[in-house]
Amino acid sequence: MNSVDLDKHFDMLEITRDTSFTEMKNSYIHLRNLYSRNNLSISPLIRSLSKKKQKQIVKEIDEAFHMLEKYYQEKKVENIRTKKEKIQKSRVPTFEVIGGEALKMIRKVLGIDLEEISFLSGVPLKHLVNIELERYDLLPPDIYIKTFLRKYASQLSLDSEKVVADYFKRMKNFKSD
Repeated sequence: MNSVDLDKHFDMLEITRDTSFTEMKNSYIHLRNLYSRNNLSISPLIRSLSKKKQKQIVKEIDEAFHMLEKYYQEKKVENIRTKKEKIQKSRVPTFEVIGGEALKMIRKVLGIDLEEISFLSGVPLKHLVNIELERYDLLPPDIYIKTFLRKYASQLSLDSEKVVADYFKRMKNFKSD
């Protein structure tokens, strides 16, 4: 998709290129509801549009959303590819057992902020901090820890199952001491 088409879709949803996917989706929902005939709070300006024109606008809003959804997905894939290339080129230390300190060290070698991992993975920052510090008493139930570790490992392009197994092995040893 060329830049002009993209700009048209961004304009249709009244957003800019630096808008996050969530903000784009919220704008889409807002505009779709605004131009919907089912909306009880339709402004006089929108009420003055013919049903045909209103349907056309809703169709354009839907098209813009679906095209931008593809754009954001492609952008996400490109970011993952770029990150993997960066990881492959960097000198990431290897660890026999990966615990919190190892995750932190790998992340720092890669030059990735913990806030970025939190944002991209959806894992709350406080849990990532506690994972790195191995503050097991402050972590949520195991099922959540496993999910958080998999997402964290994925952001670092590590084997998520090894990270989970190693981390739980360390946690078990800590709790048994």
